[in-house]
Amino acid sequence: MRIAAHQVSLFYQKGTPFESKAVSGVSLAIEPGERIGIAGPVGSGKSTLLALLAGIMTPTSGEVTHDGKSLGRRTPPKPGSVGFAFQSPENCLFEKTVYDDVAFAPRALGLEDGEVRSLANGALAGVGLDVERFGSRSPFSLSLGEQRRVALAGLLAMRPPVLLLDEPTAHLDPISRHDIIERLIKLNDDVGTTVVMVGHDMEEMAHFSKRLVIMDGGSVVADDDAGRLLIDRMLLERHSLKLPGTVELCRLLGEATGGRVAPLLDEPAAVELLFKMAGGLEAGSCS
Repeated sequence: MRIAAHQVSLFYQKGTPFESKAVSGVSLAIEPGERIGIAGPVGSGKSTLLALLAGIMTPTSGEVTHDGKSLGRRTPPKPGSVGFAFQSPENCLFEKTVYDDVAFAPRALGLEDGEVRSLANGALAGVGLDVERFGSRSPFSLSLGEQRRVALAGLLAMRPPVLLLDEPTAHLDPISRHDIIERLIKLNDDVGTTVVMVGHDMEEMAHFSKRLVIMDGGSVVADDDAGRLLIDRMLLERHSLKLPGTVELCRLLGEATGGRVAPLLDEPAAVELLFKMAGGLEAGSCS
C-alpha cells in the first residue's frame, strides 16, 4: 500500500491565542516495502506526522492518501491496512490473557477460530514469545519489554501491509531493543511489510533505516538514503541529533592518526578497523 502526504499541516487550537504548529506543509510518499526511519529533536512533529499518516489524526489542511484514497473523519483507513503503535503501546493492552489480547483484532475482523489461532500464535512467535509460556498469562503481569512485544504481536496478527511505529524500543534494555529492531528488519526483508519507525536514537536509525526522514520545527528538513544523511555531521548537529557511534569513532580515529578515515555505519567493520589501527596495521579504505 502506498501512503502519501500532500502539503499536510496540523495546528493545535487553531484560531485561538494558544494556536501552535505541529506539522507544516509536509509532502511525503511511502512506497510499498520501504523501511523508513523518521528522526528529529523533541517537538519536531515526527510523532504527529506518523499519526496523520495512519489516519489517527486529521490534518488542518492538506491531504493524506492511502493508495490514492483520501483519508478523513468520514473516510478512515481500511480495517487491517495499517498497524499503528503509540509511544507506549503497552498502555493499550486490555484483555485478561496475552493470547486474547493478540487475538482481539482477528476476531473483530470476523475470522474463523482456526485462522484466529494461527494468526495469534504466529504473531507471538514473530515477536519472540512462546504461546505455551505466555498465552495464558495476564499481560499486566509481564515486564515492560514483554508487554511491548505483546502489543506489537497484536498489530502483526492483522498482517497489515504497513507498520507505523512510534519509538517502539523506548525504555527497553539494550538486548530487547536490538532484538525488536532485528525482528522488524526481518519482517521487512522476508515478508515485504512496509515499516516506518519514529525514533531519536541514531544508533538504531543507522541499524534499521534504509531511508531516513529528518524533521525539525514541524517540517521535513531532509529525506534521503539513510547512509548519506547519517554521516552528515553538520546536518545532524544543526537539528540537535548526534552522529551514530561508528561514524564518530571513524572521525576520532582520523583525528588521532592525522589522516582521514571514511565513515562507517556497520558496527563489526568499525570494531575491526579499531583493532587494526590499535595494532598498528594498515587499515586501508573503510568505505
